[in-house]
Amino acid sequence: MALHTVIMAGGKGERLWPLSTPEHPKQLIAISGDKSLLRDTFERSLVFSKPETIYVVTGELLRGEVLRQIPEIPEENILAEPFGRNTAPCIGYAGVVISQRDPEGIMIVFPSDHTIEDVDGFSEVIATGVRALETYPELLITIGLVPDSPETGYGYIAPGETLFESGKILVHQVTRFHEKPTRETALEYIHKGFLWNGGMFLWKVSTILNMFARHMPEIHRDLMSLEDSLRRSCPGGLREFYERAPSLSIDYGVMEKAEEIAVIPAQFGWSDIGSWDALGRHLECDQDGNGARGEHCFVDSRGNVTSSFGKKIVLVDVNDLVVVEGKDTILVCPRKSSQRVSDIARKIQN
Repeated sequence: MALHTVIMAGGKGERLWPLSTPEHPKQLIAISGDKSLLRDTFERSLVFSKPETIYVVTGELLRGEVLRQIPEIPEENILAEPFGRNTAPCIGYAGVVISQRDPEGIMIVFPSDHTIEDVDGFSEVIATGVRALETYPELLITIGLVPDSPETGYGYIAPGETLFESGKILVHQVTRFHEKPTRETALEYIHKGFLWNGGMFLWKVSTILNMFARHMPEIHRDLMSLEDSLRRSCPGGLREFYERAPSLSIDYGVMEKAEEIAVIPAQFGWSDIGSWDALGRHLECDQDGNGARGEHCFVDSRGNVTSSFGKKIVLVDVNDLVVVEGKDTILVCPRKSSQRVSDIARKIQN
């Protein structure tokens, strides 16, 4: 079975505003080094997929920049959404495109804005998932990250009995998905061995389309209409699908309802860089815990995160701040308040 990798790259990256904007969101930005998060995700995918079986689902506004950053993949593999409708319609769109080319293929789905330090370990997890699908072809597999802190910004997955193993890597039945918890509940989840939900999936394309039919029949009906319009090269079919599609996540629409769900616990240095505080933990820090992108100077200051692309940021006698230079905005906030940035970005941009 051929492996088809789907990279979801339509997000606005509001949690890293004002560095990240709708016109140039975080997946297109080089957070550290000289490669964007999208480019890094593509290069990781080359371990198990050829360029012609890698697809990027993105917004129409970003299509040109995605092509510029990833010239290796065929232009028709850039699947441009007319507007965002969360992950369920995105995955459904990619699913019908892949189904037309390879009805029995395996579909691997990743967000475009994650960092992974141990690429070999990541590849071993994917290989184990593929082998598990050969034994249990009806499984929907998600990758769960072993927590290293009681994060309240992630959903959690409760693993159950072991279904499959390859070396030291286990595939467990999922007993339940849990929403983002309080800190006290997150500590309890970690004690119970729960995993972070990282939004990464493996399944046969035929299986996920069957799950749409079972659990989201209205979207499945519209997906079949979309598939027909794509086959006939009928203009307007894609926009019509997105106009009708609800904004739903694949977790809520399918994963929390289906029965044949499995999870692979993983530790490969994962981060979704979901806030300026998280980016601060990802950056190389000085002896006082300050992390910076761009020119900076810290004097008697500790635990700060700064980002600039033109000006030098100088901090004196301050602790635990976020200071970010955007194109036309400067953000200053306590580091502990960085989860509020996306709400502020929506208010300002709207």
